[in-house]
Amino acid sequence: MVESPKSVAAETFYNTTGEADAAVLASLDKLRPCFRGQPYPGFMTCFADYSYGRGSWEPNSDYVGLNTQNVSRSDEMWTSLYQAVRDCNIAIDRLPNASDMNENQINSYLGELKFIRGFTYYHLVRLYGAVPLRTDLNMQEWDMERSSVNSIYSFIVEDLEFAQTNCPQPERIAGTPSRMAAKCLLAQVYMELKDYAKAMNLLKEVVDSRRYSLISVSTSVDFEKIFGADAANTQEEVFYMKMNHTYGWDGHVQMAAHPNARINGRPMLSTGAGYYAYYTRPDNPVIAGWDDNDLRKEFNLLPFDLGLGFDTYLLAKFYDPDAPDGRTAANDYPLIRYTDVMMLYAEAITMTNGAPNAEAMEQINMIRRRGYGYDPTVASVVDYRLNDYANQESFINLIVKEHAYEEFNETKRWFFLMRLGIVAKVIKEVKGIDVADKHYLFPIPTSEFTYNKALDPVRDQNPGY
Repeated sequence: MVESPKSVAAETFYNTTGEADAAVLASLDKLRPCFRGQPYPGFMTCFADYSYGRGSWEPNSDYVGLNTQNVSRSDEMWTSLYQAVRDCNIAIDRLPNASDMNENQINSYLGELKFIRGFTYYHLVRLYGAVPLRTDLNMQEWDMERSSVNSIYSFIVEDLEFAQTNCPQPERIAGTPSRMAAKCLLAQVYMELKDYAKAMNLLKEVVDSRRYSLISVSTSVDFEKIFGADAANTQEEVFYMKMNHTYGWDGHVQMAAHPNARINGRPMLSTGAGYYAYYTRPDNPVIAGWDDNDLRKEFNLLPFDLGLGFDTYLLAKFYDPDAPDGRTAANDYPLIRYTDVMMLYAEAITMTNGAPNAEAMEQINMIRRRGYGYDPTVASVVDYRLNDYANQESFINLIVKEHAYEEFNETKRWFFLMRLGIVAKVIKEVKGIDVADKHYLFPIPTSEFTYNKALDPVRDQNPGY
C-alpha cells in the first residue's frame, strides 16, 4: 500500500483568503474546549455570588482554591488557551508574506487573529496572573519564564489597538471578530487598567454607532429571542461563540439542566439529560432582593427541588429541548453582549468624571426598562432617578446590582467583581464566606513545569499550590 500524506506545511499554507479564513477559524476552534466545554463556564458560575456548585463543583463555591479534580479542569483551560495562542502566532508570523492577498486583506485577517490572541491572553492573565508570553516573535522557544502582568497587558493592548483599526466591519463571518468587537474588548482591558477615559471614548464610539440595540420583550418567554437556541445574529450580539446542534455548547447548558426539569412543558435538554452541577436558592441575598416583577427573574430561575434540604432554583437562562442526546445545545455563548457595553460605558463615564451623569443613568435605565417589559427607549415608572445615585460610590453600587440581574448566568460575574476589587466584600456579605488568597489565581499546570525548564515548580507556582 502506498501512503499519501496530506499534511500542510505552515511555510506554504498562508497565501490565500481561504487559507487565512481557515487560520482564523482554527484559532477560534482551539478556544472551544475552554468555553464550549465545562471548565471555564463551570468555574465562573460556581464563583459567582448568586450561585452555588453541586457535587464535584461544590468545593469551588467554598472559595478555598481548587481540589485535585478541579485542578485538572483548570489544566484543560490552560491547554485550550495556549493552543489558541499557538495557532494565532503561526498565522500572524506567516500572513504578511501571503502571495495572493493585498495589504488590506492581510491586515484585516491579522486584525482578527490579534483580536483572538488578545482575547486569549486577557483570560490567561486574569486566570493565572503572570504567564509565559508566547508570541509570533519567540514561538520557536520552549523554555520561557513568566512575563509580568503589566507586560502581558501591554501586549494585549497592542494587539487590540491593531485589531480595532484593521478588523472588518461588520464581521466577515458570524462569530468572527469585528472592528466594533475589538473596540469593546479593548475598552474592557482599559477598564481593567483603570484607564477610564480611554475606555469611555471607545465605548462612546460603539454606542453612538447605533450598530447595536436592545431587543424589546413583553413577557419572560420573550427573552428566548435573545438567549434561546433559535436566536441567532441578534442586534445585541457583539462577539459570541457560535453554536449549533452539530457542534454545540456541551458544558454550561448541560450543567445547569436537570433531567426532570421542564420549561413551558419541555425538558431543559433532551429527556434524561442534565448534570444540575449548579443552582441557587431563594435565601441568597441577591436572589431575595430581586423584584418578582422583573421579567428576568422568572426567565432565569426555575424552582426545582434538588433534594438538598432547602429550596433551590435551577439556572434556566440557557436551555435547548431539541439538543440531540442532551448534548450540543445550540444556544450561542454571549462573550460580549451589547448590555456589557452599556454598563461599561455608564461605569466609565462615572469613573472618568467622578460622578454619574444623565447619559450614564440612561444606559442603566434602558436595560432595566427592558427587564420589566417596557420600551427601552422610553422613560418608565421603573426608572432610577439620578438624584438618588448622584455620587460615584452609590452609582457603582447600582451597576453592581443591575449587573447581577442582567448578566445572570452568563459567566461574567466573578471577573466583574474582581475588576472592581470587591470580590471579598461581596462574597462575605452574600454567602458569609471569606475568600482565601489562593482562590484568586488558578494553579500553573504541572505539565508546564515538566516541559518548560525556565519555570521552577516552587518559585513560579501561584500561591497556595
